Amino acid sequence: MEATTKNNDVFNIVFMILVALMLSNACLAQSTDKNNQRANGASRMDSTMRQKLITTSPRLGGITISNTVTSIKADGHRFTVQMPTADISVPLYKNFKTAHPILIKTGVRYQGLILSDERKIGSNDFHSISIPILASYSLSRATNIAFIGSATISSDFKQDLEGQDILYNIGFRIGLHQNRKFKYGITPTYSKSYSGTFLLPVLDMDWTISKRLSLVAILPVRASLKYKLSEVHSLGTTAWLGGNNMYRLNEPEKEQYIHLRQTNAGLIYDAKLGQRWKLNLVAGYTLMQKLETFNIDQKISLNKFNDLNHRVTNVAYHEKSFIVQSSISYQF
Repeated sequence: MEATTKNNDVFNIVFMILVALMLSNACLAQSTDKNNQRANGASRMDSTMRQKLITTSPRLGGITISNTVTSIKADGHRFTVQMPTADISVPLYKNFKTAHPILIKTGVRYQGLILSDERKIGSNDFHSISIPILASYSLSRATNIAFIGSATISSDFKQDLEGQDILYNIGFRIGLHQNRKFKYGITPTYSKSYSGTFLLPVLDMDWTISKRLSLVAILPVRASLKYKLSEVHSLGTTAWLGGNNMYRLNEPEKEQYIHLRQTNAGLIYDAKLGQRWKLNLVAGYTLMQKLETFNIDQKISLNKFNDLNHRVTNVAYHEKSFIVQSSISYQF
């Protein structure tokens, strides 16, 4: 239980680590391509029979829209929980023409928590807006460093926001790209949320096991094993810590916050819809699910993970259920 609770508190930075992983690979691939171009250019001077090397610039921007739906049954009554998300990422600066490619990227992330027909919690609609930032620098063809950060406002927006409503994550990633089949990185991460402050290491990896089998993981938050059925379709299994949605709950009597935590496992399906579009579907089960409200003072000191389970709840639901998730993304 301690590990589950701890892992959920780094969930908000996972998206930016995924972006860092993809962008560091793009920078390294671009650097590799330019080195190959120079080598092949010299070779073509000796032989006109060599095939011309053609490279494609990586797509650095994108839009992803997703929704996760589950349900909770308590006291003979069932209500629905939805978590809509929208991500927009845009490059601010890029320079791939040097031996040490540089990329700076930002965007906007919206995440909601919608409770339909819930009867005990004062608010049913919660929303958050995040501004992420990523600065990536390639030390060499095999090593990349990146600064990752995000600031988030998270509330039911029924009252004016305060300074403590600003949540943030800061991380520094070191990525290693030894070959095309295996890439990994580690990100020491500092996180401030309504439940407290945390300093944790996050490990990411991208392993092409074979031509059809691959493993992508951000530990201890998510891991997916996929089998490539064709150039378009992939099928696999996945396990992830979902939720970790925390929002200010504005009640007349007392200041509170709501916290949703999940541990999920299921099947995952990916489909490429042309060159730029991608569809992702997940169906699974919540091995652990907690939807709880707390007074605003129920938080822990730095890395006091055992104290997370000692917080006093006002409303608590601990029922497991099936969960479905769908997303569509577009790269530009």
